[in-house]
Amino acid sequence: MTAPSMAAWNIVMARLIGAIDQPVVLDVLMDGLSGAVAFDNWYAVFFRDNATPVEIDHSEKRTRRERYVEGPYLLDPFYTAFINGAEPGCHAMRDLAPPDFRQSRYYIEYYAPWGAGDEIGYLLPVSEGVSAHLSLARKQTNARFSKADRRFMEVVQPVVHEVFRRIWPRIRPDLGVSDAVRIGFHFRISQAFRSFGTSVLTEREGEITHLLLRGHSAKSAARLLGISPGTVRNHMKSIYIKLKIGSQSELFGLFFEALSSVEGDVNVDPLAFLRDRDGHARFNG
Repeated sequence: MTAPSMAAWNIVMARLIGAIDQPVVLDVLMDGLSGAVAFDNWYAVFFRDNATPVEIDHSEKRTRRERYVEGPYLLDPFYTAFINGAEPGCHAMRDLAPPDFRQSRYYIEYYAPWGAGDEIGYLLPVSEGVSAHLSLARKQTNARFSKADRRFMEVVQPVVHEVFRRIWPRIRPDLGVSDAVRIGFHFRISQAFRSFGTSVLTEREGEITHLLLRGHSAKSAARLLGISPGTVRNHMKSIYIKLKIGSQSELFGLFFEALSSVEGDVNVDPLAFLRDRDGHARFNG
């Protein structure tokens, strides 16, 4: 930090000390960060390994960002990194996401409406199986976060970490009985994601389907699976035929439609519930 930036951050620290156990502490933190790193949107949430995320707050009140905890979080590169045991710290979305993430239906239908072009975010453990995620995003028309921005975020990480460590104990008791519902819902949709397509797709086709849903292209899926892009494309043709769809966009829509129809045995392919609900044999192979 330069002397002027250190002086400005010391003012923020003084305000944070005074508000550390108050409901306004997150507002104070975000005001302080915005004075050092320019961003358009921010989102704060607690990731949990056994339940749906717990949203804390976000800057875009008009975007129905709350839909995130209804299922889209399963495909979020930051959530995937958390589940896969990523190192605590500040990460750039472009380092976590598939190479062609911006062309994926998940990005177009979920991130683009939020206006996110470039994004950096913390993953900071606050309890067993729980990590805070604070995301800062710039709109597509603005420049990427710079190395200097990233360095600043890394320097102040201990302060950000302590703020979220203080917030979690205040939020956790308020979850109450509703948390059992969150845990059950998370289990159902996580299992539904793993079972998606198993009634009609081969094991390899299922692997590719999951990668496509997470935003991978044929090329990046091929690299992960150790096969050629041409082989992946052939599998994609078979997947589209079996699921009666014509594009990755339709696959994305079908996935969330199937999730919404899940009932009963969560080990059953959600497409089976969708087939039964619609009253026809669309997905019988």
